[in-house]
Amino acid sequence: MTKALWRIIVAAVVAVVVVGVAGAATTVAIAYGFTTPKVQSFHYAADRTVAAENLSFSTRFAQLKVSMSPDADLHVQAGGEYRGDTPTVEISDDGSTIAVECSGSNRGWCDLDVELRIPAGSTLDIDGLAGEVLLADVDADTTVTTSTGSVLARGLSGTLSVTTRFGDIDISDAALSEVEVNTIFGQVVVDSRVPPDSMRIQNTRGDSTITLPGAESYDVAAESEKGDVEIEVIDDPRSPRSVAATSEEGRISVGRR
Repeated sequence: MTKALWRIIVAAVVAVVVVGVAGAATTVAIAYGFTTPKVQSFHYAADRTVAAENLSFSTRFAQLKVSMSPDADLHVQAGGEYRGDTPTVEISDDGSTIAVECSGSNRGWCDLDVELRIPAGSTLDIDGLAGEVLLADVDADTTVTTSTGSVLARGLSGTLSVTTRFGDIDISDAALSEVEVNTIFGQVVVDSRVPPDSMRIQNTRGDSTITLPGAESYDVAAESEKGDVEIEVIDDPRSPRSVAATSEEGRISVGRR
């Protein structure tokens, strides 16, 4: 067999192998394309008369914004994109319970924004796994529980309790009578324009920065095992206004506004 003929045979075999592999890859790609869900849009809106003052919202991955209703009704809007399972929004008959499912399972994903506008005088309980929570000018006794995801609050009145594992907490321009924050890792910032009656901040590893009206005195208890502690406000154990902040590794600052 001549060298030229041998080269022709080898080239032919290689070509068959390459074509076969390419064909198999193309087949897999085509099959995956047919079985993978397409990206779709999701829109939802509902207005409900609320028969109870206690409102409960739960979700796993949706982003949430809460503001006050212009009337006595509950207003719910949701929008975004998803692939796979269709998101669901369920509201109880009395309007007290709102549940949003945005899982993105079955090789899909879900990116959903939810807006709640709640009536005045409500008590709100938010239970989420991951996803940002934004509270804007809310006048309510509010409890937020998440695993991961930032909690941003501005212009709040009433009381606020936040419990999370990972995620920043930023509370600004607050007029809250009571504030309680419990987190493991994340930056905690609290800026209060009104002297609170009680403030409790527990941040295991992140820094905590608290800013309060400087004209008032406070009974301050701030302690960090490995971080610096700075207290600029008037610290008076006789004050009826208490501020407590603890950390293992983070820095704590209690300053004047």
